[in-house]
Amino acid sequence: MNGQCNAFYDWHNMSEKKSILVISSTIGSGQVGLQAIAPGLRALSFEMIGLPTIWLSAHPAAFPEMGAPKGGPMPPEQMLESIDWLLAAGALDNCAAILSGYMPSLEHVKACAAIVDKVKATVADVIYCCDPICGDHDRLYLPKSVANGLRTTLLPRADIATPNLFELQHLSGQTDTADMEALVGAARSLRCPHIVVTSAPAPQGRIATLAIGDEIHRCETASAPHVPHGMGDLFAALYLGLHLKNEDKALGMATGTMAAIAAGQMSATSLPHGPLTLTPPSLQDKVFLPEPA
Repeated sequence: MNGQCNAFYDWHNMSEKKSILVISSTIGSGQVGLQAIAPGLRALSFEMIGLPTIWLSAHPAAFPEMGAPKGGPMPPEQMLESIDWLLAAGALDNCAAILSGYMPSLEHVKACAAIVDKVKATVADVIYCCDPICGDHDRLYLPKSVANGLRTTLLPRADIATPNLFELQHLSGQTDTADMEALVGAARSLRCPHIVVTSAPAPQGRIATLAIGDEIHRCETASAPHVPHGMGDLFAALYLGLHLKNEDKALGMATGTMAAIAAGQMSATSLPHGPLTLTPPSLQDKVFLPEPA
């Protein structure tokens, strides 16, 4: 089945290889940020043009006995200079999308917004996907100023956003998202036309993912007690790539692939190395909400 699936999703014969500009973190050891995103885009035959917001020697949780990893943020002015150079060189002429992830400061949020505006003004038909990384498991791990910047500066520019449930609650200010109508209402309050919510409510032992746009689709898979770092980065890359391919089962395919990785890596702290295998799509249900009275 996997062989048939991979053959069916063979896009390597594209006449022009499209690229995706990724603005996120990068590390020396491990697979989060740019390192986690690249295999997902490569599996879908996209070139990744990476622009780091920060460089760290490793994920902060990877070597706790060593204390905080070495490294630091990329100066925002260098990010802007790099984009000007790439645009002038023609390196972004085939850019199909921008994907943003980890922003270490409000200044980086503002630089990212300026970059999105520059690229969209120069390259036709570019879409922007914002992964509003700011927290997880009831914990905000970036300053509130960054989270507020994501909400007020980046999400209004985004065509797609991929928050986890905690991020959706924090950014929308709506913490009661237990039922479907409340969750959809919280997502639609973010002023972004297409929201994909990960880690959404599901029965015990299960986990759900929802795509909320003109229509609502839902996937549900088995949950894993522990998953490697970088899963959210990889999911955003897969979903964006499949969306660009106009794959009508983008949610099911991205969710199924992530579920297979989670099941095989429950004792690992890092994503698997090597080429990424796309799995057949998980069951993707269309959700119908009651009409307002």
